[in-house]
Amino acid sequence: MPGPDDATDTHVKVRSRRWRIWLLSVVAVAACCFGVLKVRDAPATEAQGYVSQISVRGYERVHDYIDPGTAPAEQRAAVAIFVGPPDDNVVARVSGPGLVVGAPATDPAFPDFEMIGHGSWHGCFVHVDRWKTSDPPMSYQLTTEHLTAFRAGRLSVLSIAVGCGGG
Repeated sequence: MPGPDDATDTHVKVRSRRWRIWLLSVVAVAACCFGVLKVRDAPATEAQGYVSQISVRGYERVHDYIDPGTAPAEQRAAVAIFVGPPDDNVVARVSGPGLVVGAPATDPAFPDFEMIGHGSWHGCFVHVDRWKTSDPPMSYQLTTEHLTAFRAGRLSVLSIAVGCGGG
């Protein structure tokens, strides 16, 4: 017949096992939550990570997107759209950790955009373009108020692209 000491040992083992299961469950739930948050906040591409660090002093970021080009997804440029007051020296307002943007050597002939800045950052290219037509092809990215102010000349719109796969 089991004695009182054997019953006590069984009780401690069950309690200890429950404690370990509870602790492992809490750790597993915490790890899953952390993993979901990391995946949700992580940029999908290197270019998206860099473009998210760019700001334009006095301007508001209104939209981010991946260029719909034909390159593989991980090599496409990430683009941020900013709106703010018209400024002839807006390139001086563009910043990011270690980012240096200068005047472009040439301006590719795009009818809707004027390239006003170019640089290299972490091995990626950076293009700063100012929208210049009254009916830009990407106007769906602006609110009605922004578009009205842009067409009236009271608002400047910038597209800042970062590409890490060539270009």
